[in-house]
Amino acid sequence: MARLQFSRHGYRAVTMRGVAEAADVSTRTLYNRYADKLALFKACIDAGAAAFPAPQMDLAAKPRDTLYRFAVDIVRQLSTETSMSLGILVFREGQDFPELLQAAEANQDTYLVQPLAGYLRRHGLEQASSSDRAKLFIAMAISEFQRRTTFGRPLQTRQELEDHARLATTLFLNGAGKSVDPGGRR
Repeated sequence: MARLQFSRHGYRAVTMRGVAEAADVSTRTLYNRYADKLALFKACIDAGAAAFPAPQMDLAAKPRDTLYRFAVDIVRQLSTETSMSLGILVFREGQDFPELLQAAEANQDTYLVQPLAGYLRRHGLEQASSSDRAKLFIAMAISEFQRRTTFGRPLQTRQELEDHARLATTLFLNGAGKSVDPGGRR
């Protein structure tokens, strides 16, 4: 209920009393569970993160296949109405409420960056104690989604998403020079 309230009305407009009424619980019950509105917002984005893909830790699987699937799945999840609404909320209201930016970044680090960094380390693709390459891969994977949402363009079709995921994976694993054939195609 709170995720829906935040995504529809924005952080500033949501009140603990309003969420309690919409959920048909007492305000006291809500405060017993969540210390304040920020704690409730963090719980909402954490609950949403459970739906995000985690790279399969199967060391027998090829990294190319795992990273490709991860790239497709992450954009599909970001493309859901609630994820997009909450992302826009953080972007719009983050300057007035920097704690939203911190919460969203911590959420991304916990649920996307660190699991991917661990997977990459197990395959010798990330340095110990680092997450730089994981962040780079995620940025590559979501770049077209980000561009389209920033400029108000239609989201990728399934084929466009799969093509982009394939390109991002190939560039990440092989570098730009090896991702283009002599004829100029991918």
